Amino acid sequence: MFSKFFYHAYTTWLFTVSDIKSVIVPETILGVTTALSGSLLTDNDTPDPWQIFLRVPNVIAWNWLSLFLFDLCNQSQTESVLEDSLNKPWRAIPSKRITAKQTRTLLLLVIPCVYLATLNLGGTWEAVTLMLGTWMYNDLGGADNGPFVRNLLNGFGYICYSSGSMKVAAGYGQHELNETSTWWLAMIGGIIFTTLQMQDMPDVHGDAKRGRLTIPLIYGDRAARWSIAIPVLAWSIICPIFWNVGLAGFMLPLVAATIFLTRLFLYRSLAHDYLTWWFWCSWLSSVYILPLVKRCGF
Repeated sequence: MFSKFFYHAYTTWLFTVSDIKSVIVPETILGVTTALSGSLLTDNDTPDPWQIFLRVPNVIAWNWLSLFLFDLCNQSQTESVLEDSLNKPWRAIPSKRITAKQTRTLLLLVIPCVYLATLNLGGTWEAVTLMLGTWMYNDLGGADNGPFVRNLLNGFGYICYSSGSMKVAAGYGQHELNETSTWWLAMIGGIIFTTLQMQDMPDVHGDAKRGRLTIPLIYGDRAARWSIAIPVLAWSIICPIFWNVGLAGFMLPLVAATIFLTRLFLYRSLAHDYLTWWFWCSWLSSVYILPLVKRCGF
């Protein structure tokens, strides 16, 4: 009995583990720092750090549930199974722990469960909108319709993850996001739209096998790296200016960007690109905490 439980728990873990660094961790950081930033992004002038800390599990749960739904749909696609057999053979379906058909059946159960969970956690509108984006990205082939459409849908998805995280962390039914949050969410969408091609760098072999058109496959390795570097550097300057932070706050994303860009250009193997993808996630998190940095006077 326990062995079956752990078997299925580990199978579930395999669906989302590769996205924890790029979605759950940075989006949880965004939600918590948004709540702590108080009136900069919410209608709460006096945020209680302890109450926000108590809502961290809710933020993680909201992100994981939405991510799990997306990954079930994404990884059960025929093309995705083919790609994962090369890039990520340890995932649940290519490792034959579960079939694609069983995964699609599980998805039918997960969709209403996620919806019902968000009625309690908050962020229902964002979760439902993510379901729409998941359908467009996977079942309608948006992920394979060229880098512009793919990044546009990814930017749209991250706006939903970010908005949901911020609302849950701020306190569902207690506090709301303010007008500034709309501009901040738009900037986050812009960041993702212009830089998320970094995730394609270590996946070129699998993308080529499934016929996916990505920037490194269309324009080559050198052009792809510059297409990442220029916007990363630009956002590392634009975002601190937007928040009007001090020198320490200004340096935070710039230092993270410098470390990331150094790796991006000096270490170009697929194994190195996989690790550099982690550094992109760290850079994104450094941008996410700028509102809190501003509130703290840095």
